[in-house]
Amino acid sequence: MPEFLKDNPKYHRAATQSRAVVKAPEGIIEGYPIVFNETTNIGGYFYESIDARALDGADLSDIKFLINHNDGMIPVARHRRGQRSTMDVEIDERGLHIVANLDVEHNATAAELFSAVEREDITDMSFCFGIIVGGEEWSDLDQAMPTRKITKISKVTEISAVNDGAYPQTYIAARSAAPLDNDKTALDNARAAALDNAQKQEERRQAALKLKVKTLLFLEEHIK
Repeated sequence: MPEFLKDNPKYHRAATQSRAVVKAPEGIIEGYPIVFNETTNIGGYFYESIDARALDGADLSDIKFLINHNDGMIPVARHRRGQRSTMDVEIDERGLHIVANLDVEHNATAAELFSAVEREDITDMSFCFGIIVGGEEWSDLDQAMPTRKITKISKVTEISAVNDGAYPQTYIAARSAAPLDNDKTALDNARAAALDNAQKQEERRQAALKLKVKTLLFLEEHIK
């Protein structure tokens, strides 16, 4: 539990809620920006899910809370390991759980965001992350909609409240469906790798077949 909530008798965890948990007038927003083992459609390119162990060992030491991934804005909250934090993060069986304390009294942007979340004008979240090399598994690459499973996240750098998200299974928590260029590139690379691997396998098969034919011809010629 974050320090700023330890003496607050009104605080309670509500992990079974279906939407964001807000605490007025405290300015507290609670939710899941990352959920495990839920499948969603990423931009019509592929299906995606996040493995329950994907955050094991991930760098969560500095995570900013922004709006629509606007890195030019002042964070409305921030989690920093070893320093004063205004956002608490915790990994549990459902995903990455956050509790953010927004300064709704002195920060107009934070007050606007809190109002939008409280009114349910904004219900989704997104996150920026890195994937460890080999930390994703692709399947059904020959299908129109293949599947990617993220198995190892290297670092979470930022979470955002967003207008539209891609993981509707979370409350105020979803991966953004907007910045899809990197996702499309990942799919293209995975398909190219699968095609290259298939071609190499076919080349090895053809080479083995040629060798077998040469061997049979040699034996036929010399064993008479």
